[in-house]
Amino acid sequence: MAAVGVKLGDIGSHWTNACKQAVRDLNLLFRRKGIDVTLAINGAGPTINVKTDPSILGTLVHGKTHAETDGTGKLAKAEVRLPVKLSINTPKGVRDAGVGYAEVIAAHEFVHALGHEPHNSHLMAQTFSKLPGDSPAGDKLTAGGASLPPLELSDDSITQLKSIWS
Repeated sequence: MAAVGVKLGDIGSHWTNACKQAVRDLNLLFRRKGIDVTLAINGAGPTINVKTDPSILGTLVHGKTHAETDGTGKLAKAEVRLPVKLSINTPKGVRDAGVGYAEVIAAHEFVHALGHEPHNSHLMAQTFSKLPGDSPAGDKLTAGGASLPPLELSDDSITQLKSIWS
């Protein structure tokens, strides 16, 4: 099984918690679906460096990923940039988004780093819709008929990742 390290820069506790949860949940999902890669915080192997980027506005539901691959299409190194702050507009006003919301964004960018290019469905959607909860703990993002978290990958995404990581 291939190992990929995830190095967390000075990204704050909210993003640190979300990234750690994304790594845990993606690893479970990868094992369940037979995708032969494991992510590890500060682990060995090719590295995904995670930073925040003040140019990504906090109300946007995305990050930015730049990845370089080796000759076989597998990750050599990547940089994931996430918004400094995530906000969500609720009926009670604007507030910080919950860690689940951040986990979905981080996981989406990690999967891009692993070689998944197209935005097809579920976790890899081009556009997420915000679904605020009664509290930050209940915040979700929706895409392709799924509410995230928990994390999901479409069948197409699983096939694509297996073709890279098998």
